[in-house]
Amino acid sequence: MNFLQIFYPELFLTANVAALLSLVIILTKKWHFRFSNDTIDGPQKFHIGHTPRVGGIAIFLALVAAWNYSPKHIAQLLEPILIAGFPVFVSGVTEDLSKRINPLVRLFAALVTGVAACWLTGYRLSHLDVWGVDYLLTYFPLSVAFTAFAIAGVTNSINIIDGFNGLASGTVAICLFALSLIAWQVGDLPLAQLCFTVIVVIIGFMLFNYPHGKIFLGDGGAYLLGFILAWVAIMLPMRNPQVSVWASLLVCAYPINETIYSMARRLVTKAKLGNPDSSHLHSLIKIKIIRPKFGYIHSNLRNALVAPWCWTFAILFATISIVIPDDTALLMVAWFLSLSLYSIIHARLSRIKVLDITPPNVHNDITVDCIEASLSSAQNLFSPPTLCQYSSLTPLYLSTLKGCWQQKLRENIYSLSLKFKYFFNIF
Repeated sequence: MNFLQIFYPELFLTANVAALLSLVIILTKKWHFRFSNDTIDGPQKFHIGHTPRVGGIAIFLALVAAWNYSPKHIAQLLEPILIAGFPVFVSGVTEDLSKRINPLVRLFAALVTGVAACWLTGYRLSHLDVWGVDYLLTYFPLSVAFTAFAIAGVTNSINIIDGFNGLASGTVAICLFALSLIAWQVGDLPLAQLCFTVIVVIIGFMLFNYPHGKIFLGDGGAYLLGFILAWVAIMLPMRNPQVSVWASLLVCAYPINETIYSMARRLVTKAKLGNPDSSHLHSLIKIKIIRPKFGYIHSNLRNALVAPWCWTFAILFATISIVIPDDTALLMVAWFLSLSLYSIIHARLSRIKVLDITPPNVHNDITVDCIEASLSSAQNLFSPPTLCQYSSLTPLYLSTLKGCWQQKLRENIYSLSLKFKYFFNIF
């Protein structure tokens, strides 16, 4: 089968729709800013300025357009995905607009979405090629419950890695590209075309999301793309028995491993599972590598530098799945290697020591990021920043931190000055 058969005339129309809708959201943000703006306060917030976080709306509407204009065999696959994914998409968009939706409510919506997908399509995980588990999955209720749980896990994993410009959307595009190649290899052209339909929609969105971050995916977009990735990963081996279930699992290794590691970390520290932290792999890459080494680059571009590091991890193991999609034993070994490699990288990054310049009561790491952006040359003792450069940061404090610690601004600046007195001649 010719690979070019994957492409169809209406394919690129959907990319244009996604790009146009994203642009409209950006240009009209002054009217919906009050609801759609992404807060800059939080342990995983690394951006500056007011940015709409409702890019998921553009993606969903672009997929609706794709369903309307795509060939019938693609629309038939896309229709149940849009219907089943609607609950988790709505829960995510509601969180984007209100910032008040409990994580358990969104998790429940993801489970409902998983059950709905099984009911609408008839597909479910009926085997994992694991002794004992396959016997349990022969029981229909257990099979549906396990499928819904797997869908909810992958759906939330994309939301977990949605921390930097292009990271989540690019990762989903990489995974879908790998799944499309596997589908093409086994002759499942409709599924391969479905993957490319979603990929071009993501590309249309990323024109404004990466690298400058003019619009964010938001919970709605992350949950929607996470569900689509999970469902395609399930449909591929269920529609094509010659493909191992572990091929799909290995394609999604990066977000899945991130979720497993995050849950384990929270259980060890006895933190709430829904609470964000800055110990994710992408956060450590930003804090321990990008910030110290690329402090001279504009903040938005530094944020964009995180994604390629994580994309490399995703591409590595997705490539293995493409090469051996039917060898279950080797795929199992590769998946455990991916988890081990993730653990090693995470541990090595965690041990890297960096200068802590976080002021008291500051819970937003972007403040530190902005300070280091302006003072990046402080690493060079022969060209230290001037006091004027340092003092120019005061308006940024006032606008970024708002009421968080304005009352203690003087003592905080004094504390910072003590930390930097090696570099500054202010005494």
